[in-house]
Amino acid sequence: MPDMRVVLAHDLGYCSGIRRAIDAAETALRSGGPIAATDTLLHNAGEMNRLRSMGLRSVELLSDEELGAATVLLPAHGSTLPERLGRISGARAVLDLTCPIVNRARDVAGRFADAGVSVVVVGDKEHRETRYLMEAAGRQLLRVVASEQDLDMLETSVSRVGVVYQTTQSREFRQQVLEWFRSRGIEVVEEMTLCPEVLRRQDAAGALARRCTVMLVLGDSSSANTRRLVAVAGSICHKTYLLQDVAELGDLGLDCGDIVGVVSGTSCPPMVIDQVVEGLRRVCADVSVELEA
Repeated sequence: MPDMRVVLAHDLGYCSGIRRAIDAAETALRSGGPIAATDTLLHNAGEMNRLRSMGLRSVELLSDEELGAATVLLPAHGSTLPERLGRISGARAVLDLTCPIVNRARDVAGRFADAGVSVVVVGDKEHRETRYLMEAAGRQLLRVVASEQDLDMLETSVSRVGVVYQTTQSREFRQQVLEWFRSRGIEVVEEMTLCPEVLRRQDAAGALARRCTVMLVLGDSSSANTRRLVAVAGSICHKTYLLQDVAELGDLGLDCGDIVGVVSGTSCPPMVIDQVVEGLRRVCADVSVELEA
C-alpha cells in the first residue's frame, strides 16, 4: 500500500490578531469576576465553546447589576458605535480585542473621509469588519463592493475614490477593483489594508493545490478568510474540502496514495490541526508529514 504524503502550510492556526484576542480573553477569564462578550469574539464555534466553558458569557444575558461588575470583551473584527456607546457603557471595564490590522484599515477609511474623498469599502457586506469600516467612512461612503456584480452595478459620477479593503479580501479581487475604476478614468487613492498573514495563506493554498491531489482547509464555515481559502484551493484542486472538525475526515474517502495539502483559516485552533494529522494517520498505516517547501 502506498504512503500518504501530508504537506502542511507554513502558516497554520491562529493569526497574530486572533492569538492576541484569545490570550487577552483567557487572561480576563482567569482574573475573576464576570467576563462577557458583545458578540462572537472570533469565527470559530469550537473555540467560542471552549471560552464559554471557561466562564465567558453574553452581555445580553447579564442583568444590569452583573454588567456593572463585568469586564466586557469587544470582538477581534471590530465593533460598531452603538455597541460601544450602548448598554456596555455601564460595565466595570471594556476590553477592545479588535485586531490592530483591522484598526489600521479603519484609520485609512477615516482619513479618506476626513479629506472629503468618496470611500468605497471592498468587503463582505454583512461582515462585522466591513460594517466597522463603513462606520469610519461615514457620509463619505459611496458603496460597499463584494463582487464583480457589485462593480458592474456601480454608477458613479465622482472623479476620485478612496478604496479600503476588508483585511481578508484577496489580492486578485483588489486588482479587479482597481482596474474597474482606472478603466473608467476614475482616480483611485488607496493604502494596502489587506492582511499580510491572510495573503500568505492564500498564496500557500494556491501553491499547495497545484502539487497535491487533495486539499484540506481547516476552519469554521462562518470565517470569511477560511471560505476564501476554499475558493482559492478549489479553483485548482477539485478535491478541496472544508474541514471544521476531525470527525468529518472519515467522510472524505481519502486514498492512501493521495498527496494531502493542509491549510487553515486564521481562527483555527492549533489543536484541530494536530487532531487532523493524527486522524490522517488512522486513515493510512504509513503517513509522511512535511512542511511546504
